[in-house]
Amino acid sequence: MKRSLFAGFLPLALLAGCQDNLEEMPVVPAQTGDEITFGSSLTDVDAQTRTIYGEDPVNGAYPVYWEADGSDEISIYCPQAAQGNIVNYKVTPGPDATTSSAVTKVNMGEAGLQWGTEETHHFSALYPGDKIIGVGEPGQLLAEIPVNQDPIEWKKPTNEAGGTTYTGVANTDYAYMWAYTTHNKSAGGDVALRFKPWVTILDVEINGPAKAGEEIKMSSVQIRSTTGETLNGQFYIDFNPVEDGGNAPVYIQAGNPNAERSQITIQLYDQTLNDGRGDFITLKHNDKIVVRFYLLPKDTNYDTSARNDLQIRVTPYNSSVLTLTLQGGSGNEGGDVNDGKGILAHKVNRVILPSVSKLGPNYWMSSLNPNIYVTELSLPGSRMSSLTQANDASIIYQDQTISEQFINGVRAFYFQTAYNNDPSWNDWIDYNLYLAVNGRRLERLNTYIQDIANGLATAEGAGKTNEFAFVLLSWSSIFGAGNSGNWMTAVEEELKEMGNNSQYRLYTDEITPNTTIDDVKGKIIVKVNYNDTNMGNSLDVNAGVPAMFAVWDGYYRPDGNDLRWGTSNADATATMKWAYQEVTTVGPGGQTTLEDKKNYVNQMFESSIDSYQNNSAHDMWFMNDCGGSLVGNVTGDYVQGSYDSDENSAGVRDLTEEMGYYVTDLLQNRTEDATLGVVYVNFANPENSYSGNLIQTIINNNFNFQLRTKGSSSGTTQTAATRTTPDGWDE
Repeated sequence: MKRSLFAGFLPLALLAGCQDNLEEMPVVPAQTGDEITFGSSLTDVDAQTRTIYGEDPVNGAYPVYWEADGSDEISIYCPQAAQGNIVNYKVTPGPDATTSSAVTKVNMGEAGLQWGTEETHHFSALYPGDKIIGVGEPGQLLAEIPVNQDPIEWKKPTNEAGGTTYTGVANTDYAYMWAYTTHNKSAGGDVALRFKPWVTILDVEINGPAKAGEEIKMSSVQIRSTTGETLNGQFYIDFNPVEDGGNAPVYIQAGNPNAERSQITIQLYDQTLNDGRGDFITLKHNDKIVVRFYLLPKDTNYDTSARNDLQIRVTPYNSSVLTLTLQGGSGNEGGDVNDGKGILAHKVNRVILPSVSKLGPNYWMSSLNPNIYVTELSLPGSRMSSLTQANDASIIYQDQTISEQFINGVRAFYFQTAYNNDPSWNDWIDYNLYLAVNGRRLERLNTYIQDIANGLATAEGAGKTNEFAFVLLSWSSIFGAGNSGNWMTAVEEELKEMGNNSQYRLYTDEITPNTTIDDVKGKIIVKVNYNDTNMGNSLDVNAGVPAMFAVWDGYYRPDGNDLRWGTSNADATATMKWAYQEVTTVGPGGQTTLEDKKNYVNQMFESSIDSYQNNSAHDMWFMNDCGGSLVGNVTGDYVQGSYDSDENSAGVRDLTEEMGYYVTDLLQNRTEDATLGVVYVNFANPENSYSGNLIQTIINNNFNFQLRTKGSSSGTTQTAATRTTPDGWDE
């Protein structure tokens, strides 16, 4: 059933063993230790109880198809069984694949469920059996619904309007069904199991732009609860209420309660597009996208009353979010959800959305739970943020201003700096920090910090209050090592000066492992690289600089260096770690090979997975530099470039192409949950052919797993819209 379904499941029959001989036989009471067989039929199935799957309805319902190879599994639990009380069975489909011809043990070398000493046995079953990850108290099975429910493939049929319908084939591993029955062992025969749907399902149709000729690239679609209700994550399905006479099992939340569990995300990314390199789907007029969400039902004892707390959030590529609150009488294009009844539990609910439009700017942080820890986030950043043609840089790393980068969703910046009394600048000593570009100075650092602060102010004016930014400062060593201590003094004076002036919006409280978005919203976090202990100890242990400090002592530190707040002095206490990969020049004339650079990038992401799974303190902050330049003579598939090329920095362009495709593919195919940390890229422009999809993929990672939060996940509560715009979306 995992890949054969297109729209749903029905309560179906399971027949155990070969049933060719149906002649009546005398009942022989089962003995203790005899294995139990299972069976049922479809003859009494009411079509009205079926939920929707399949393409063409049969008798008003849509059929289910078991996998032909018999790979579908069910898990059957019986507390009265003689030895062991939970066993997985596999289903062999019948001739029409909607019923089963046999139900057999997955592991034929082990005992199945066997009759125990009690007369009456209680049987609880759950599909899919291979997704049962544990047991709890008697009558409880542990399972999980993920936050990321990306399709396993995309189908692209032509629709009746002449456009393309991009249909995401859902992974039905999360289409949980349940069955419950009792059987007396003296009655003989098979134990009849009739499966019923348990999860709530949303079929969501996204319509292309209203105007002919318009095209809009899409990014993701999300379902979230406006009241912070749990939609996903680990849960115990509890069959005890059924034994007590209830209508169906209920669920008990398991796993981390302080995690983002009120949203589910589907990326609109098709690996087959762009000649197999992958791309986000672009919708034209008359095009559609159809996806499916599986979510935990909000009910008590199988209550099927409508719920009105769900909101669909559609994000066009590099644009602001389009929202629609799902409720009875909401005026959705094509009719209200369930004819005005709202979302029904344990049913398939069809949701038809209005035509999409692109609004901008990309204030993606304001769609996140403000209680999320900042170390859990994935921030897209611009490598060498100020090395632009407009700044007369001979090596071009970026093609947009700082303000443009911010508008387009970049939230991390990287500045190389030097102080004002460098001999080659012939200036007096005043310890101001300036941006250094190829041996020249630009404006003071505070000019660029002000640009970022202005972006935050504009966001707040638009009602987007959760935005913040991250700035990494490093020392430009072009003037000699002897200036390093003075540079640290300049850092201290410059940052303290800006910290005392609210217009620069520096975050001045200490960053700790427990710092959240809500703590830093509207502010700029500064992190400073220094090169060695002597350089770090040039600051006093109680310097009180509004910044984080960590030593830069090589290109690759997956285990992390000490990260201190307020000073770089080695005697100060470090409460966090800074793990990084920062190979800038790649190739025969650089620091390492291209293959090594890619391996380092991959290993850093692997380190973040390990940290997320094994470090509940969330005190590791990751930085992964996916930018840089190919240097020296490069052969094969790359354009020859060099670090000091004066032809639009060919080496930077070459590495941008290589890393853009490589890292995007790496992240799109990753299934493990983890932060990406700060990820720096060349040409951090959504319109760049190589970096654009990577930036959006980094942003989307913040919505693709259960980020941990401070306190209850109820912090995601949002006010449901009371009015809709003329185009059908929430106002």
